[in-house]
Amino acid sequence: MSAKHFFTNWGLALAALLFSLQATPLWAKDPVVLVTPVKYEVTLDDALPAVRDMLVSALEARNYAIINILNVQEGLASRGIEAHPLQLIEFCNLTKAYSITRNVPDFEMFAPCRLALFENDGKTTVMVHRPAHVLSILAKNPKLSKEGKANLEQFDRDLKAMLGELASGGF
Repeated sequence: MSAKHFFTNWGLALAALLFSLQATPLWAKDPVVLVTPVKYEVTLDDALPAVRDMLVSALEARNYAIINILNVQEGLASRGIEAHPLQLIEFCNLTKAYSITRNVPDFEMFAPCRLALFENDGKTTVMVHRPAHVLSILAKNPKLSKEGKANLEQFDRDLKAMLGELASGGF
C-alpha cells in the first residue's frame, strides 16, 4: 500500500480509532501486591480516602470487625507537625482470634491487626503485617491448636486476596 492511499480520510479515521481504543499506554503497569515474609504491600493511583473505604468494605464483607480508624496526619497536625496523609485501620475477627489466644495468649501482642495507608504524590500505599509471619513466630509454641494455625493461614490468604482485588480494581 502506498503512502498516498494510506493517508486518506478513511485511513486517518481508522488510525485515530485504533489509537483511541488503546486503554493505557503499553508501558503502564498495573499495581502489583509486593509479598515479603513479613508484609503485603500495594501502591495505587487512588486517593487515601477512597482506598480506605474500599478496604473497610472488603474487611466487613469477610467478617472482620473494624476496631478503629486512626488519622495519624490529623493527630500530628494537632501537635503542630505537618505530615503526609497517613491512616491506620485496626481490625479483627474476634472469633478467629479467640481460637488462637485461648491457647497462645502471646497472639495478643499482634492484635488487633492493622493496615497502614499513606498517600504521597497522589498515590496511596497500603501495608499490612502478614499473619503468616505471626504464625512463623507462634508455631514454635506447642499449645497452638490446629484450628488456630488454620485461622492464621486463612487470615493470610484473606489479606492477600483483598489487596490483590484492590490492585486489580476488583472492588
